[in-house]
Amino acid sequence: MRISPVNLKILAYTLDVEGFDSSRALRHCGLGSDDDLPEDGEWLPVDVFDRLMAAAIDVTGDPAFGLVAGKSLALMRYGVITPLVLSTPSLRQMLDDIRRFAVLSVEHSEVELIEGRHSAQLLIRPVVQGGLSGGFRRDLVATSAVQMLRFAGASSQDIYQVDLAHQPAPDHVPRYLATFGPRTRFEARECLISFNPALLDQAMPTHDPVAYTAARTRADAALAAMQAGTDMADQVRQWLLNAFPRLPTVAETAAHLGMNERSFRRQLGMLGSSHAELTQECQRLVAERMLVEGRLPLKQIADELGFSSVHSFHRAFRRWSGLTPSAWRELRVAAPIRGGASQVSVL
Repeated sequence: MRISPVNLKILAYTLDVEGFDSSRALRHCGLGSDDDLPEDGEWLPVDVFDRLMAAAIDVTGDPAFGLVAGKSLALMRYGVITPLVLSTPSLRQMLDDIRRFAVLSVEHSEVELIEGRHSAQLLIRPVVQGGLSGGFRRDLVATSAVQMLRFAGASSQDIYQVDLAHQPAPDHVPRYLATFGPRTRFEARECLISFNPALLDQAMPTHDPVAYTAARTRADAALAAMQAGTDMADQVRQWLLNAFPRLPTVAETAAHLGMNERSFRRQLGMLGSSHAELTQECQRLVAERMLVEGRLPLKQIADELGFSSVHSFHRAFRRWSGLTPSAWRELRVAAPIRGGASQVSVL
């Protein structure tokens, strides 16, 4: 999984706003400063974000710093969603916009609306789960969600219950109760915020039709650009598949698409991918087809995919699937693969 650098910029800025040294946390991740993280730059492996969250806890000395970060004004500085939230006509529209445009910075929306007959719930699904970093992200997103409800006019009576998936119950329980209210339960299976559904369609006092339309236009344009990039990724896959056993370089692929290398890398990064990842995806796709067909020996499959040796093919395949090519083929002979890793033809 990969993540937009805007998430790291927000966290670094949060540390600065709250009076801590963000540069120390960034150095822990191999980054000199947040200037090294262009807002619309290449997406990063999520483990870099994981390390930065852990570093933020270390720098602050506060395992519950996610509660602070979820209310920080730093969250309002970057991204296309903030102007939508500030000018939205209703909470329902706000949540719909968050769901629609979240993919501009993360792989999936971390807040999902679930409606019932007598209540509504926000399901929190953080992009990082488990460990200190997972707890930090869960606390941040849940706190932000409660702040959205309050921004929409929710009183303490409108927030029926908050279930937090802590395992076990956290330290500093009073801080959690102060953030989420007295009807907070710990050690739940899922993070759920139950609230008064009447809030969803109440008119927002801060609604500005002109500002909202302008913000929505910008967000739609950014999403359209990303979706166009998805088509570009499919073109890259087809180019790579047709080139096997030769493995084109990044520069060759960029030239094939009529782009310079820097722009090509940046656009793939915005999709949460890279040339190397697409190459390996295509190698795996073709390898699986050849293994299921069973016509070629492993050495020839390795040659067809551009590997320098059977050993390097074995090593790559174990990294992809956790199995050797032979073991994988034995498991699949009686149960053919359903579907494929991509819609790109490999025939």
